[in-house]
Amino acid sequence: MILRASGSTDVGLRRKDNEDTYALAPHLGLFLVADGMGGHLAGQVASHLAAQSALRAVETLQGSTTSLAEQLRQAVASANRAIHRAACERPDCAGMGTTLVAVLSDGERAALAHVGDSRAYLVRGGRIRQLTDDHSIVGELLRRREISEDAAREHPHRHVLTRALGVRPKVQPDLAELTPNAGDVFVLCSDGLTGHVEDHEIAKALVGEPDLQEVSEGLVDLANGRGGEDNTTVVLVRCEKDA
Repeated sequence: MILRASGSTDVGLRRKDNEDTYALAPHLGLFLVADGMGGHLAGQVASHLAAQSALRAVETLQGSTTSLAEQLRQAVASANRAIHRAACERPDCAGMGTTLVAVLSDGERAALAHVGDSRAYLVRGGRIRQLTDDHSIVGELLRRREISEDAAREHPHRHVLTRALGVRPKVQPDLAELTPNAGDVFVLCSDGLTGHVEDHEIAKALVGEPDLQEVSEGLVDLANGRGGEDNTTVVLVRCEKDA
């Protein structure tokens, strides 16, 4: 299996700065999205540190017998340490943090790691399935069935996270492994997309569309067309048969 990927990000219509970061590293089989938080560009620092640290960690583990999920666990731990250390050392970055959602694949299997409310989806045969659970107050309320999906979109605390990288010395990511099929597409995105675009619309945008870059840009444009209240980032990873 070979992986084709694209990514697109935009500041949106309401924010001055883009605190999202994404990375495409097909030579490592690693793809990720990070959505930073913190005042005065601290969120931008946090998301960049997360991406850089995760890439370095996975690169260091290339060729080892370490499982894909364990590689991602170590990558998340490395990123968390880097962000937490910078937040402690730099007064202008105090309290910063970031979400992180990442896919790592060796061509046969894929592992997923996630902290925060950036999401991963799998689109297979035109159907979409959310692979991650939001680490947020609203996410917890949804899991307990105390509010509806419609109410969640307008909830005043919908952006309050219960877990993020860099906020504490250690963080526990959610980890999973799966076997992708040819034609599967992984969708990684920040909440700037999911706040405006429905899951079924994401799946529909991918049906019969060979140009992943066009799809990722189109989804970002759709979020902006509906208000663009936040930075929006989309990464698409398609699994294809090895010729």
